[in-house]
Amino acid sequence: MSRLGVVVLAAGMGTRMNSALPKVLHPVCGMPMGAHVIAAARELGPARIAVVVGHQGDFVRDQLAAPDLVFVDQTELLGTADAVRRCESALAGCDRVMVLNGDCPLITPLLLLGLNDALASSGAMAFVSCKVDDPGRLGRVVRDALGSVKAIVEAADYEGPDGPGEINAGQYVFDADWLWRTLPQVPVSPKGEYYLTSLAGAAAALRPAATVTAAATEALGVDDRVKLAEAEALMRARILERHMLAGVTISDPAATYIDAGVKLAQDVTVLPGSHLQGATTVETGGVIGPASTLRNAVIGPATRVQSSVVEDSRIGARCNVGPFAHVRGNTTAGDDCEIGNYAEVKNSVLGNGVKMHHFSYMGDADIGARANIAAGSITSNFDGVRKHRTTIGEDAFIGCDTLLIAPVTVGDGAYTASGAVVTRDVGPGQTVAGVPARPFERKERAE
Repeated sequence: MSRLGVVVLAAGMGTRMNSALPKVLHPVCGMPMGAHVIAAARELGPARIAVVVGHQGDFVRDQLAAPDLVFVDQTELLGTADAVRRCESALAGCDRVMVLNGDCPLITPLLLLGLNDALASSGAMAFVSCKVDDPGRLGRVVRDALGSVKAIVEAADYEGPDGPGEINAGQYVFDADWLWRTLPQVPVSPKGEYYLTSLAGAAAALRPAATVTAAATEALGVDDRVKLAEAEALMRARILERHMLAGVTISDPAATYIDAGVKLAQDVTVLPGSHLQGATTVETGGVIGPASTLRNAVIGPATRVQSSVVEDSRIGARCNVGPFAHVRGNTTAGDDCEIGNYAEVKNSVLGNGVKMHHFSYMGDADIGARANIAAGSITSNFDGVRKHRTTIGEDAFIGCDTLLIAPVTVGDGAYTASGAVVTRDVGPGQTVAGVPARPFERKERAE
């Protein structure tokens, strides 16, 4: 059984991106371009994946690091052939070597499987090509009268006719023995670099390289911000289609943004203007939007998040969040909670059935089940140096415009009157009122 080694080329500077961020780290639908390429390669089950890094190599290594990857340094950027040559020891024992450009985030596992299979018809080399209206700076595929590949010619050296043509997409597979024997023979270019494309001519002398044809949208290489936006739009369309075919309702795909790492259960609905980012999960029956942002959020079954932002937090089942709520900072809300309108929760734990509405803020708080946080109530959790926690017991009632000066505890079933400034703990069942709040004998209203 053949052992496949994969090389991902991630060493380039990406000058035309005009950015301090290395090109392969620019995100496409929430994942770095290079991570998309690596994810596609993983689907082939390779024995080893080597990532070649150069420009800002340590930073690229840190951002793409994973247990199944080995990183190879290209200290001098001497071209793609030099980059692959440096991977020989890392891929020892592999009898096939697949080489992938790290700036082609739209390649699919299906395309790479076809590329791997195509090597059998050549024996030395196969690569992906596509036909485009404007080859631009891309290398041209040159064929003989019988249609066999003669060479891949870099754009700067191409002397044929302008106009539509067949280009090299930047994905290759080689017989490993042939590759390692032939790489030292690659000539140096006028720029002082060694190009992997030179191997197409060498393969033609043995048996012409095989090609696999890809759609231009799949083979798109990103080398500037215009192409980055194009790749983002194409990837987003794929992601949305996948979710819709799996049973998710997306009422307006043109106005919906879902990252590659998002998980949506059957019968989730995503309404226009919503952004689902990072490691977000929405469980069955959730309704997101309109105009909501979820970032690394977990949303429970049958919960609605309307015109709100939920970040790095977990919301339980059958909750209503919003409109215009902000839940952030490792907050956990239980089932049947209501958060909003215009409410903010940060780094807090809300028990089942908690209700907080109308311009309220709960920061660094532990709130018991069925507690009610009335309009304008806030925790004053920062003393200028440290953050302090507030504890609110089960079935407590926090009256309008209550100010809770942390650290403070309000016991189970306790009440605070409107406008109370609570600076001391309130016992279970106790009612406090005033500034500062003091125990108060609450009289029940007559029926």
